[in-house]
Amino acid sequence: MDNSYMNDCDVPRREHEHSFGEQFFRLLTRISRLLQQLSDRQMAYGCLTPTQLFFLKRLSDAGAPQPISFFADGVFSNRSNATQMIDRLEAEGLVTRARNPRDRRSVLVALTPSGEESLKEGYERHKQLANMLFAPLTESERQTSLEVLGRVLAFLERFQAENQPETPSNSS
Repeated sequence: MDNSYMNDCDVPRREHEHSFGEQFFRLLTRISRLLQQLSDRQMAYGCLTPTQLFFLKRLSDAGAPQPISFFADGVFSNRSNATQMIDRLEAEGLVTRARNPRDRRSVLVALTPSGEESLKEGYERHKQLANMLFAPLTESERQTSLEVLGRVLAFLERFQAENQPETPSNSS
């Protein structure tokens, strides 16, 4: 079939013809969607979500009960989101809240024995999932992927910090 009459707009673009940005965001969106579906499926079986796992891991790594602001600073964007997560984890018996003995106005969040066990199980499941997802890659490709993503993340964090919108609290 002679396609010489088709102009550039009529010709379907092949994957390699898309710009890096288009390919990157398309892949990132698809990966994110599929990981969310997988996470939803695992939650249906009582497994921790990646966010819950990260939350519990951060608390465990701290080695002691932590104030809510500890989580709003790195896991969640604000105290409200952190409090909602703590509410869910507390309802599941994975964390407890208690008044800070040094400052009765603040609350400390602690990991329960059930939370520690769920963390161990969840960490093992997520490790197996990561191994499965990256099985097609060589060890060198895995390391390169982590290095590249780490550099992109570091750039985004710097960019965000340097380009905060002016608010009364951060203006001079």
